[in-house]
Amino acid sequence: MGKGGGKSKPISVKVKQQQQQRKSTEPDSQGPELDTAIWQFDCRTQEVRGAFLRCLAAIYFIAFLSIYLQADGLLGNNGVAPAKSELKLGSRKPQQCMKEKYSLLCIIPGFFGINSQHALELVALIGTITSAVATMCLHCCTVPLFATLWVLYFSIFQVSNVFLWFQWDTLLLESGVLGVLIAPWLPSKSSMESKPRDLISLWMVKWLLFRLMFASGAVKLQSGCTAWWGLTALNHHFESQCIPTPLAYYAHSLPTWLLQLMTVGTYYIELVVPFAFFAPFKVLKRYAFWLQIFFQLSIILTGNYTFFNLLTMVLCISLLDGEFFGFSRPSPRISVSRIVSRSFSYTLIGFSLYYTVKFFGVSLNEDNTLASKILFKRVDFDWLISVAIPYSLLLGFLTLGSTVAQSVVISLFDVKGAWKKLTSLLSCIFYGGLCFCLFSVTLVPFTSLHKETNRALWQSVRDMYTATSRYHVTSSYGLFRRMTGVEKGRPEVVLEYSDDPNGPWKEYHFLYKPGNTSAAPVFVAPYQPRLDWQMWFAALSDYHDNPWMLALTYRLLQGEKSVLNLIDATRAPSKPPKYIRSSLYHYHFSKPNSQPATKGEWWTRKREKEFMPMFSKDHPPLVNFVKNLGYLDADYKPEQPSERIPFFLDKIRGSFVGTRPEFIIWGCLSTIFIILFTSKMFKN
Repeated sequence: MGKGGGKSKPISVKVKQQQQQRKSTEPDSQGPELDTAIWQFDCRTQEVRGAFLRCLAAIYFIAFLSIYLQADGLLGNNGVAPAKSELKLGSRKPQQCMKEKYSLLCIIPGFFGINSQHALELVALIGTITSAVATMCLHCCTVPLFATLWVLYFSIFQVSNVFLWFQWDTLLLESGVLGVLIAPWLPSKSSMESKPRDLISLWMVKWLLFRLMFASGAVKLQSGCTAWWGLTALNHHFESQCIPTPLAYYAHSLPTWLLQLMTVGTYYIELVVPFAFFAPFKVLKRYAFWLQIFFQLSIILTGNYTFFNLLTMVLCISLLDGEFFGFSRPSPRISVSRIVSRSFSYTLIGFSLYYTVKFFGVSLNEDNTLASKILFKRVDFDWLISVAIPYSLLLGFLTLGSTVAQSVVISLFDVKGAWKKLTSLLSCIFYGGLCFCLFSVTLVPFTSLHKETNRALWQSVRDMYTATSRYHVTSSYGLFRRMTGVEKGRPEVVLEYSDDPNGPWKEYHFLYKPGNTSAAPVFVAPYQPRLDWQMWFAALSDYHDNPWMLALTYRLLQGEKSVLNLIDATRAPSKPPKYIRSSLYHYHFSKPNSQPATKGEWWTRKREKEFMPMFSKDHPPLVNFVKNLGYLDADYKPEQPSERIPFFLDKIRGSFVGTRPEFIIWGCLSTIFIILFTSKMFKN
């Protein structure tokens, strides 16, 4: 009994301490309503901000590592489009290069005594390591770190020719700017706590997500594409997209009525749901969040779009609060305000679904299938855009203003201590003004959806956009404006080689894009094989519009190993061929249970025409063309070359040769996840 009594005292003391601690953090049920609102604000911003920053760092990690794994073959000195041709350090001073490119790659070669290729690899490697540290350590997610990540990625972006000019690259740059805005300045414990200004910064993330989704839906109908207007776009999308997954093969065979209904769902998620991002009710924001997550996951399962869908899901974190992460518990009491807010939210959801069904003519057929048909005309949609764009700007201005006002009120009435109150208030004013400036800059690309609204913008707003456009602080977005492969199937360029101009001709095999009809589609995301992607774009135009294709041909005729590593080198010729040409094919998915499918054929194809004429390595027009691009120019030679840095960089790069890049990324992400999970277990 004595021992038992002795042990019960510290336990009771511990329980009392926990109760006192809980009372100090929970809102007083008898206190003013302002305290309750502030307590909910603290919980929300701390968890949401941490999740956003950590996930954004993970996206940076994927992007940097993906670039590093293919930088040698794409942008190396003997790559398809060498970065040295953009830097031109051999013929101009670094100061001139910086004035034009604004890239660290202009000064790193001279500072470290290395060439352009090694400088590119060094930047990508530093970005990979830095973002990995930020992903695993939340306290490292500070303003200096995210500013460093942005500068490093922007430096590569500026010299990447066509291989990084995708919408998700510019989206990552804009998200990176917001990451700098949201992150705390110092890695101290107090800086990681919630601050009133976090409300303002997180609002900018929602505004970016809104612009991305709404513009992606609007451009589909504004383009006048018959597939989008006829609700038949998904009848072609799964087959004609750049790198489909195995699930895309089966999605392509879904019933037509279901594919049309999925197209209607796409319009609903992209055009209607984004307005719920700014709703004051949690139910509406949760509804919008889960629909967006479901939409992005469905795209991930059927298409390889690198880190784009993951980054969009990261932006969706701004729609959440601390309660979602289990940081707080909802009040069990049923109040009148809760009943009103939920009733209003469910009513709005019902109205949005009702009018979507009405305007898209969704009805039940006699065979229990659903029919869909757009019941409005182009002039009606143009009128809707002419109304939606100005009201979107008004909605953004009002909600941003109310958010700034809310943060100011919280600073005045909740923050304790005169000095903290003053600094918090000044911080809210500073970040509020900064966000209003950023909001104004975004109006120029966003209003490009409606020319009259765009022309009505103040000249000062246009000047701000012009001054910042070179840094890609904001960009215009709009995905799948027109559906490809509608008439003849997906166009595909096939490179062929031979040692005799009369043949026989054999094919170069790529690792990911369709080529061999018996090769199954693959899962490769979040890695992006950028050469495979550019081959898809090349098939939509002519080889004259894609000068990098001639450079690729020249490198293959040379037998350049770094370039061969970008394709299936195991099936490439053992020695460089004498001639290379390319043909244009049109591919179709084989139908399940058809004769080609039973033979293991995933695709059927038909040769349409010659895409690029035959070239040899010594063909003067080919050599002169590549020379004029600057791809054969001598690289920068430092006055005092370093030996150790190139040695270590070559060793690190060589350790990855022979391993599939997507396996490396999947393995690294799994390792980071295991480290985080293990550290959390030991911490608990």
